[in-house]
Amino acid sequence: MTPKLIKLWYLVALLLISLQCLGFFSFGVWVATWDDWWAWGVMLVVSTPLVWLFELLLVRILMEAVVVRFKGVEHLRVIKDKI
Repeated sequence: MTPKLIKLWYLVALLLISLQCLGFFSFGVWVATWDDWWAWGVMLVVSTPLVWLFELLLVRILMEAVVVRFKGVEHLRVIKDKI
């Protein structure tokens, strides 16, 4: 049951992270059109893919840790039943 829920939560997190970074990218493009603040907009546009990748890696690591935790509990239960 847990791996199916983890896949669902991972897809939801991927969607939310992508929407957030799309908003950052759009905001960066909008700011880049300003005369005095164009450099900040360019930095935001350039950093958006890096933020997306970093957040995605953090979510993936968290989800993997949850799966490992549940698998460990399952293995401990099998060992306990054998004793």
